[in-house]
Amino acid sequence: MTNKVYIGIIAALCCAVGYLAYEVNNKQKEIVYISAEYQNLDEDRKQLAVELESMKQEYDTLTVANEEMQVKIEAQQAEIQGLLSKVKNQNYDIRKLKAEAETLRGIMKHYIYQIDSLNRLNQQLIVERDEQSSRADQAEAKGKELETELSTSKEMNAKGAILSAGEFTNVAQFERNSGATKETDRASKCEIIKSCFTVRKNLIAKPGKRMIYLKIEGPDGKLVTRDASGFSASREIDYSQSDTPVCITYQAAGGFVFAKGNYKISVIEGGNVIGSSTMVLR
Repeated sequence: MTNKVYIGIIAALCCAVGYLAYEVNNKQKEIVYISAEYQNLDEDRKQLAVELESMKQEYDTLTVANEEMQVKIEAQQAEIQGLLSKVKNQNYDIRKLKAEAETLRGIMKHYIYQIDSLNRLNQQLIVERDEQSSRADQAEAKGKELETELSTSKEMNAKGAILSAGEFTNVAQFERNSGATKETDRASKCEIIKSCFTVRKNLIAKPGKRMIYLKIEGPDGKLVTRDASGFSASREIDYSQSDTPVCITYQAAGGFVFAKGNYKISVIEGGNVIGSSTMVLR
């Protein structure tokens, strides 16, 4: 071969080597770029996994009494868990996974706002309930107080309406053959006990007909009476809310002998003893 031929071959080989060197350099750059891209993808997945775990923990801290909201929270927790599984799988596009994570993050923020609003509303309702309960307790206490006052007022009014009697004048009498009566202090002569008194003025007591009963108890404490009525004598009066003089007479049955000693005389109206006094027979 001639020198020209050798020179041509060498030149061709140099060109070929130069081209191959260029291609190798380009491939190496491409390999470095692809490796870096994969490395970035791995870091992105790690970062996304950390974010998802953080979201999951934040969901775990959410507490709400609303059952419907609780169901939604549990559904989002399941979504996050599913997304975490996808992140660990290299076959899933990281960009899509990030988009899904961003959607879940937005939903979580919305839920947090809703839960905060519900909690504030619940607190307000609790405060209102407590205030209403307090007002109800106060009303009940006031009602009981008024009821007690009314009961006390009624009781006082009832007590105030009870009549009273005083200024007693009690005398023992016997009847002469002429029919006239004469006073005596001797038990052996006594046939009649006459008790005069005043039913006092009372503006609270209702006016009208009133039955006044006389009860005479002897020295032995036994009732002096002619029947089983439980009283010695009685009389109806017309009470007009003013001082009313009254006299009631008890006449013993024939043959009855009064014992010597102290006699207690009581005046009763409406089941109440409204006055009493004593007298002595010798």
